[in-house]
Amino acid sequence: MVKRIFKILIALFILINSTTACAKEGYHIEVQVKGVSDTLCYLAYHFGNRQYLLDSVDVDGEGRFTFAGEESLPGGMYMIVLPGQKYFELIIDESQHFEIETVMDEFVETIKFKGSPENSSFYEYIRYLRKKNQEVAPIREELNDPSISEERRETLREKSRFIDSQVDKKREAYIEKFPDCVFSLILRSQREVPPPEPVISEDGTTDYGASYRKHTKNYWQHIDFTDDRILRTPVYHSKLDHFFTNVVIKHPDSIINMADYIVDQVRENDEMFEYTVWFITNKYERSNIMGLDAVFVHMVEEYYKTGKAFWLDEEQLERIIRRSDRLKPILLGKTAPDIKMYLPDKSTISLHEVPATYTVIYFWDSDCPHCKRETPKLNDFYQRYKDHGIEIFAVNIEPDRERWISYVEKNNIEDWINVNDAMNRSGFRDKYDIYSIPLIFLIDEDKKIIAKNVDAEQVEDIISRKLQKNLLPAFE
Repeated sequence: MVKRIFKILIALFILINSTTACAKEGYHIEVQVKGVSDTLCYLAYHFGNRQYLLDSVDVDGEGRFTFAGEESLPGGMYMIVLPGQKYFELIIDESQHFEIETVMDEFVETIKFKGSPENSSFYEYIRYLRKKNQEVAPIREELNDPSISEERRETLREKSRFIDSQVDKKREAYIEKFPDCVFSLILRSQREVPPPEPVISEDGTTDYGASYRKHTKNYWQHIDFTDDRILRTPVYHSKLDHFFTNVVIKHPDSIINMADYIVDQVRENDEMFEYTVWFITNKYERSNIMGLDAVFVHMVEEYYKTGKAFWLDEEQLERIIRRSDRLKPILLGKTAPDIKMYLPDKSTISLHEVPATYTVIYFWDSDCPHCKRETPKLNDFYQRYKDHGIEIFAVNIEPDRERWISYVEKNNIEDWINVNDAMNRSGFRDKYDIYSIPLIFLIDEDKKIIAKNVDAEQVEDIISRKLQKNLLPAFE
């Protein structure tokens, strides 16, 4: 009899624990927001530098609503969005069954959590930051006063440093209390990275190349590349963007080197790998800085053509490879693709037949508003520089031949090499990736591309510097 009762108790114990475990699966977030009722609200999440809606629920007359699902949510920073695009953020991590109570328009001051200690501490930290910001604001304002004495200035700086140290201690206390929490990932990323000691060569001089490489590696020392939860916060995107915009030398070789380094760090995590490769590729596909499209071409050849871009379907993959293949022949340093065009008298001339020290290839249209502003500037440059071996190979892209010739005559640009190919028999549109006009390329006497996507003023600056470098006399 005793054995039978014991077996029943064991069975009940297993059943209860099994039921409890099942109840804790998925997510269940009960919310009450006082001051809002009978409306719709949303659960959203960060991903990169954007926010995405995940779920929507009705709010009852007392401001109560519940977000629930059978599958657990990926860890990250989420938002509850209320009417008027007002929202408050919360951490969703291992603990996904909790309650929230707050007041509309007073989220930070009033919010309370039950069953989520990491969120309670998260808002305690936010309130602490607000308090410290209020303390430091008048200090910063006074520091901006140029009339204060140096002694007073140093006193204020000391106060500011003390407040910063208090914030640092608060940050580290949170990390120590919740070392595995997603918010700790964010806080660790905010740790200051001291500048590295310069690398000294054997001869006693500073090795600036090695020092730079050390600095770029140190930048990432507080980022865990294996933890994809950081993608569902604004941190990783922000770090990537700042790194490639402000830290890395703006030269294709330097950027490519660091791009490969970072991709190598995230290679074992599919989600981090996908986002990192996408970010770098997207950033440099349409870069405004001349020559950096070489980074885009590298990324496509290294990660897309090799079958590593597992997230793309065949059509998307073909599109990005096709784009790269169009850009590769017109990268800086490449030989400009030859194009055989028609002169106004219907005879033909090839770009590579033009004997010139420097040739400006100008794609334009007589009806294009930007071209109408750029053409006279380019002509003014040409009239002052044409005696120094400069030619303008002006490719008009419009189908109306008479309008083209008329514009050339009326605007006194007949001494340019004016050409047209209305039927695109030369394939110039694809060869030079023409998606907008005006478009200017600059090539040297060997027909190598030395500048592209520049305007008339930039062309003049480049030519002037190159001619002066060749010890030719200055001219007005």
